[in-house]
Amino acid sequence: MDLRGVLMRVGFLAIFVAGALFSARLKKQIEENGIETIGTISRVVDDRSQEEIKIQVYARYRSRDGKEIEGVLTNAPPNLFPGQKVRLKCHQSTR
Repeated sequence: MDLRGVLMRVGFLAIFVAGALFSARLKKQIEENGIETIGTISRVVDDRSQEEIKIQVYARYRSRDGKEIEGVLTNAPPNLFPGQKVRLKCHQSTR
């Protein structure tokens, strides 16, 4: 493998690690300092591929200033459906 190939792999690895660290940090902040609110399941999307089933659950809620926000739920149970009310924990700056 030439130097260019090695540098490309190192670059991709660095981007992946940075993204994983950012995600873990944000998750920890929400767990420790997040604000609970009630939201409504807005949609359930099945991004199925031949190799795996990937279901994404979206919920809508209102911020402190009344703006409606939609976000993807992490670790959502599989039995949620559109219109269902759920308790959410969101980042302080978005509520």
